[in-house]
Amino acid sequence: MGFNIKRFIYAISKHRFWLLLILVPPIIYIIVSSGSPDRFSIQQKISISKDLVLASGSDGFESVKAVVSHPDDFLLNNFAVRKLFAKLHPGTAVYRADLQFRDLLNTIKDNMSIEMPSENIALITFFGKDKETGQTLVNYYSQRFIQKAREGLVRSTHKEFDVKLPVLSGNVEINTHRSLWRSDRLIPLVLISFISLNAILVLLVVFEWSDPSFKSERQVAQYLELPILGSLPDLNKVFVALNSKPEG
Repeated sequence: MGFNIKRFIYAISKHRFWLLLILVPPIIYIIVSSGSPDRFSIQQKISISKDLVLASGSDGFESVKAVVSHPDDFLLNNFAVRKLFAKLHPGTAVYRADLQFRDLLNTIKDNMSIEMPSENIALITFFGKDKETGQTLVNYYSQRFIQKAREGLVRSTHKEFDVKLPVLSGNVEINTHRSLWRSDRLIPLVLISFISLNAILVLLVVFEWSDPSFKSERQVAQYLELPILGSLPDLNKVFVALNSKPEG
């Protein structure tokens, strides 16, 4: 057993430059991952005055500015999320799909945002991995934003004035994003590196054990069926050792 371990270590030392091949699959993975889009930003502009209000609850309302300042109150509204879930999973009761419902909540919380880049423009944005989900969420919340703004306009004193109704401003904008490195690639990279390392080590074992040359005096004795009285050392190592000694 000890001889085989020494033989394996010798094979690694002899073919140590092969170990550089371990880096090839991880490098290929990084190049391929960074070359294709892995994030999408999906945005919908809404033409709306910052002075308008959005309907809230059965008879209340809140300003557009307040909604933008605390978007989670609008995005994670229980009724709104349940309605969206029913749209995405028709015929599925929420209580039967708690995991799916939590996943939807987390997706909205982590990827959706509402901003107001100017006084008359609200921006509903999704930034995440799933392009189709992003489009669905942006369309849903854009329509809900407009609907609540129009309901708020009816309930509030603004209905007495000539106020433009909120409408979608242009089409949905979709932008792709690439990155050389993202933290969620760490686990796949570690797995690829581990598989690559083991593949190279197995390859070294195959080459070493397929080498018919003798590796020790014991192998020579077993092959010749004769005792070994003595052996010459590796002269290359002797010459290296002699040349490395300081003169004098």
